[in-house]
Amino acid sequence: MTFEEKRVGHNIINQLPDSLLCEIFFNLPTEEVVKTSLICRRWRYVWQSLPGLDLVINGSKNYDKFDFLERFMFLQRVKLRYVGYGHNCRNMTSMMMNNVIKHKIQHLDVGSNRRYVYDRVEIPPTIYTSCERLVFLKLHRANLPKSPDSVSLPCLKIMDLQKINFVDSLDMEKLVSVCPALETLTMDKMYGAKVSSQSLLSFCLTNNETDYLKTQVVMQTPKLKYLKLNRQFIQRIVINDLSSIVMLNVDDVAYFGETLLSILKLISCVRDLTISFDILQDYRHFSKSKSLPKFHKLSVLSVKDMAVGSWESLLIFLESCQNLKSLVMGFRDYNWGINFSDVPQCVLSSLEFVEVKAREVADMKKLWSYFMENSTVLKKFTLCLDHIEDQRDHVMLSKLFTFPRRSNKCEVVVRLRTFGTYKPMSMFSCADGF
Repeated sequence: MTFEEKRVGHNIINQLPDSLLCEIFFNLPTEEVVKTSLICRRWRYVWQSLPGLDLVINGSKNYDKFDFLERFMFLQRVKLRYVGYGHNCRNMTSMMMNNVIKHKIQHLDVGSNRRYVYDRVEIPPTIYTSCERLVFLKLHRANLPKSPDSVSLPCLKIMDLQKINFVDSLDMEKLVSVCPALETLTMDKMYGAKVSSQSLLSFCLTNNETDYLKTQVVMQTPKLKYLKLNRQFIQRIVINDLSSIVMLNVDDVAYFGETLLSILKLISCVRDLTISFDILQDYRHFSKSKSLPKFHKLSVLSVKDMAVGSWESLLIFLESCQNLKSLVMGFRDYNWGINFSDVPQCVLSSLEFVEVKAREVADMKKLWSYFMENSTVLKKFTLCLDHIEDQRDHVMLSKLFTFPRRSNKCEVVVRLRTFGTYKPMSMFSCADGF
């Protein structure tokens, strides 16, 4: 690039309005943005008008380098990540946090990337009393102080707590219950005996560790619409009001035999369900000896990681889903099942959308023919594959597009993870991948 081209390019950038410059700077690391003040006079103070900052902090470095935080004028969003931490850094960290909080920010994301106990971030008490405008709060590997008698978080709508130390389990219950606007709560474990909220709409209990956590789920949430339990060993589940719940995701949980009945009772109240094949198999087992709930409200069902024997279990489960409209199945092996003669009522009369996810085509003909020959109101059959192997796969997929369908409104779609939407005998006719 010539000197003249560089000069013209610089002039174009320099002619941009401050509002647009702020949008550009907002997507750069905060430390780099501050350095732009040295480039030209006009940019000297632009960074101070940025609505947010994103800092990676090494505890071994001098905290004085971050004294520029006091000079932000319109700070709303703050993300702080500590990559090095220790006892000698805690006082400075509290000072920095207090400095950030006094800006009356709306979005706060603070955490440590270190796994040692002493590397947890110390959150100052002002988090409870000086965040009247806070809407989003995410804390990771942090120590929360004991909550005062009065907690003021009137605008908080979204809270995400991961690897947190509370002084007392009652502090978590209090923190949740005193947020009148709280709508979404995500935690890696139950930090207290129960979750109680009059406003909560979505609750996710997600454990990212290898081992399952033993959990008792007790909820007092009359407005709850979405519940997700992931990698938890459910010892007990009690939800006082099931009438509001619409969506349930229990695709990776373990439980005692009697706890399954509580989960099935919960399933009977929802319209949208995601489960693993384990629940299907246990439902099949218990159905031989017990009267189990029916799922008349269920409209959308997604089953993940289907394996050997799960197809037959799915058919038994579908017998209790008379109004099902959408079915998504994810297979982790190529044994689709051997029973293709039993046809549940929902497959015959209500099922409109079917999606199958698998690694490759394998012996897929049995599966698609089952739905196309039996579903009278099927509108769309979607096959999602990781890849196709050879010419034989192309031939098989071509047969899928021309296969006779009982429903004259049925559309067939094949998607490849690499190439997108597949067209017969044209591997490179594609749109976006799924």
